[in-house]
This record gives sequence, structure tokens and C-alpha cells, in this order.
Amino acid sequence: MSSAHHLEDKTLTLILAGGEGERLYPLTADQPKPVMPFGGVFRIIDFTLSNVLNSGLRRIYVLTQYKQERLHSYVRHGWPQLCDDFRGDCGEQIVCLPPGGGKRYRGTADAVFQNLDLIETSRSEHVLIVSGDQIYHMDYGKLLCRHATSGADLTIAAVEYPVELAGSMGVIQADPSDRAIGIEEKPMSPQPLPSNPKKALVNMGVYVFKKESLVEALRKNVDLNGADDLRKDILPFLVGLGRAVVFRFDGYWRGIGTLDAYYQANLDLLQADAPLDPYENSAWPTRTLGGAKTLQRSWLASDSRVSQGAALAECKIRMSIVSTGARIDAGADLEATVVLPGAHIGKGAKIRNAIVAEKTVVAPHARIGYEADADSAQFPVSENGIVIVGEYGPLVLPHARRGANVRPYLEKRPERNL
Repeated sequence: MSSAHHLEDKTLTLILAGGEGERLYPLTADQPKPVMPFGGVFRIIDFTLSNVLNSGLRRIYVLTQYKQERLHSYVRHGWPQLCDDFRGDCGEQIVCLPPGGGKRYRGTADAVFQNLDLIETSRSEHVLIVSGDQIYHMDYGKLLCRHATSGADLTIAAVEYPVELAGSMGVIQADPSDRAIGIEEKPMSPQPLPSNPKKALVNMGVYVFKKESLVEALRKNVDLNGADDLRKDILPFLVGLGRAVVFRFDGYWRGIGTLDAYYQANLDLLQADAPLDPYENSAWPTRTLGGAKTLQRSWLASDSRVSQGAALAECKIRMSIVSTGARIDAGADLEATVVLPGAHIGKGAKIRNAIVAEKTVVAPHARIGYEADADSAQFPVSENGIVIVGEYGPLVLPHARRGANVRPYLEKRPERNL
């Protein structure tokens, strides 16, 4: 499927999947963000792994840390079987790489630096580094072609994004030839595009490095100066040297950085002309271990996506996603709600503008999303008013003070295996 067959064997792929997902608490309280459910049957990391495999890349390393056992279980126990053309004798594999020797990854640059031996001893010429927590379809082969023909040390994938939303992301400035001339992480006043004052050029978290240049940048910044972040340290270093170019991506892309972004990305799948189709796109399949991607066709649900593994009594569902293993009892009424796997909505419950967490049991005749004061007294509520329904308490999490207004669990729940 890839457009760069001649570059596949020369590329090493690193997927960054070790962050805590602080701004997605409490949904990430007992699981890493990359394995959070999405769209009924997927996990978030399915999109990145599918992009990698569909692009023909087969030397894949997933850098893990937070709640790493759940991510390891998900990747190791099924993903190799989703791709039957790995050549083990040629080093083709998917490998999870947590920190070694009792260490921790201090940040994304440090995570790559701690695996420098792997990079240096590989026969690759290019290193593709991607985030494991974003929703998009992308042929990395086109990115690799842009990188190889430009002769740059670094190629940054970027997408045009509403300028009013760009302040929580990395914003890139480029000259007319798309050479990167500036990059700023989470700017107070994002610089708009000269051609469109309503849009900014946003860093997607997808990069291709010339191997030698990546090694040099890591040694100078991480090893000698104690830097630890790719976005804040390594990218500005190479951009400042004039050795970086931009690859403009014109498709759908969403970073899942906050509860509101996660909620909206799910609901984007319900649009009449959805900008992304992970269910029936045979040209660029989104692979998953979550079960059948086909949906139930039910008169009970309008403008919604109901997974095959969900059980519905006579209820009403509008503009909602119902995940596999969920159960909706008789008389329930859902509107603009994301129901995660294994949740049980009781008889006559009315829920709107909400995310119902995995395996949560909603009491019969509950009313959620209708009275703001009652909701916030019992559940976390996002900055945009989305109610996070689960076993939560009334205090603000320290993790959330920099992000969405969410509240913690009453007590920490034990980890569950996938």
C-alpha cells in the first residue's frame, strides 16, 4: 500500500506510547492513553500501528512506560497476527521497549536516547518517530519520499489547524519552499499562516530523521545538556540549524490531548460525510483486536454507531457511539454520548453529552447531562461540559490543574487485563 517501497527497508520506526495522558484523567487512571477505547471497537494505538503496517514498515518499536503491562499485553498478544507478512529472519517485528535497568524515560527525547544503541546498530538510514495517541490515516511512504528527496536532516509532518485551537500544540513557521524556519511549543499567541489568518501550521507529532542527524542531536542535547523532550529540545535545535523541512498533510487528523478532544474525535465519526472511515475503508484498513468492525443496523439508533458486540433492549440512541460489550436496558435514552466497552446503562436512564467509562454501571432512571450542578457534584466534568460517568470523587486531580477540569476516583481501582 505504501508509495515508497524502496525506502521501507531503510527505515526504523519508533512509536512513542509511554505518556501518562494526564489531561485525559480519570479515563487514564488505570490504563495508558494509547489503549483507550475509540469508536466502539478500536483502541487509539490501532490507528498508528495500522498506518505503519499499511505503509509497508516492518521494523517497529513501541516505547512504553506508564501502565506498560496493559499496552504490552495488547500489542504482543495479537498485533503480530494482524500482519502475516513479517519476515523474522530479516529483523521484521513489533517490539515493546520499556525503560531498562530500573530507569525511567524522563521525556520523549530521553526515551529515544535510552534506545540509542538500537538506532546506531540498525542498518536503517532513516528513523520514523510517531506518536501512538492520535487519530488519522496517513501513508508514511509519502512522508519518507519527501524526506529523501529534500536531503533534510528532519522532516516534520504538519497540518493546518484552527488558530484558536493551536495554542495547546506545536506551531511551525515555514518559508515558501516549506523549509521550517521556526517552531514553538504551546505558544500563547499562535502565529497564523500568511495565506490564511484563521489557520496555523500545527506539528502532528510525526517525524522522519536522517539517522546520523538524530544521533548527533540526541548526544548534544540529551547526553551533554540534559534535555529530555523532542518537541521542546530536539526539533528547535535542528530547525535552528536550517536543517528541517515541512511535509504538509491535507487529511483528517486529531490529537487526543484532552477529554473534550477525545469526545469530539469520537463524535466526528458520526458525521454524514465523516472525514475518516476506520470501519469500511478497505484501501487503508484500520486493524484492531477489538472484534468485528461491522456495525449493528438498528431502528433503535439514529445517526449513531452501535458495535456488533453491544446488547440493546428497546431504547433510544441518537448521535452516540455504543462500544462492544456494552448493554443498554429498556427505556434508556442516550444522546451525544460515548459508551465505552462493558458499560451497562440501566432501565430508563437518560444520558446526554457524556462519556460512560468502561464497565461502569449506570443506575436505572438516572439523569445525567441535564443538570450541571448535580452532574459536577457527582462526576468529573470537562472544560466544555462533557460529563465523565464512572466511579469518581469530588476533588480536583493534581494532574488536571493544567488541563481539563476533572475529578479523581474515590479510590484507586485495580488494573484489569485486556
